[in-house]
Amino acid sequence: MNSATYLLFLLASFIIKITPQKNLRNMSNILGNFLWNIDIFRKKVVLKNLEIAFSNISTNERIKIAKNCYKNYLYYFADIVKSMDIKAQELEQKVTIKGKENLELALNSNKPIIFMTAHFGNWEIAPKIIGAKYKPMVVLMREFDNPKIGEFFKKSRASFNITPIDKQGSVKEIIKAFKENKALGILIDQHSNAPKAIDVEFFNKKVKFNRAVSTLADKFGAIVVPMFSYLENDKYILEFLEPKSFEDETIENFTQWQAITIENMIKKHPSEYYWFHKRFKNIKGIYD
Repeated sequence: MNSATYLLFLLASFIIKITPQKNLRNMSNILGNFLWNIDIFRKKVVLKNLEIAFSNISTNERIKIAKNCYKNYLYYFADIVKSMDIKAQELEQKVTIKGKENLELALNSNKPIIFMTAHFGNWEIAPKIIGAKYKPMVVLMREFDNPKIGEFFKKSRASFNITPIDKQGSVKEIIKAFKENKALGILIDQHSNAPKAIDVEFFNKKVKFNRAVSTLADKFGAIVVPMFSYLENDKYILEFLEPKSFEDETIENFTQWQAITIENMIKKHPSEYYWFHKRFKNIKGIYD
């Protein structure tokens, strides 16, 4: 199965590389509609997630968000492959920065920096901009089920002053990074099975949320900067929100702040969120 998946990945990569950049969006839209129609595995999860998050809108509106989600993530995958060897100047031209004052506030704080984001938009592009223009980074990543595909993404991520590190046994690497004045990037939105996961409110449901960012901010006196990348008029926006330090906080409140921040951004750009994972699976029977 892994071999077949990798061969499909190689074929897709080849097609993307020979397709002109200006045609990638149209290609992604066509394939997105196709996958929506044939998907018998994740469509149910996507629609259930949207029903929970946006119960106040019609079914047709939720389906429209879902279809756009398929299209967006195919485009982001295509753009990652297409931009494998992109130069720093070309990268900067692809992205408009919003909330630069929030980024500069963190950079001038003389504190360790944690850039917190979610499976939202093209999350791969954000660390590259930071690493290329502002500050070296280490980025936490989970090992891919397919090692050969994992190697591709490791290579893509290990550019522009970025060092990918495995989530397993990452504490020593994080300590080393902070000592070397590097920032940490982490995606923090998925369901957590960790024994010490925090119960938070997320779209009016109690869900399990990883406490890693809160614990690190507390332990190292770090400042946490929420950042999100998304498409607006076919151009990437990289938005930095107001940073927050762990001062007079509890782990629970600081983690709830992260959940609210992600939820609010999803509400603004619902088709940019990765609705494919079972975010609410701690609620018994919800995906049956």
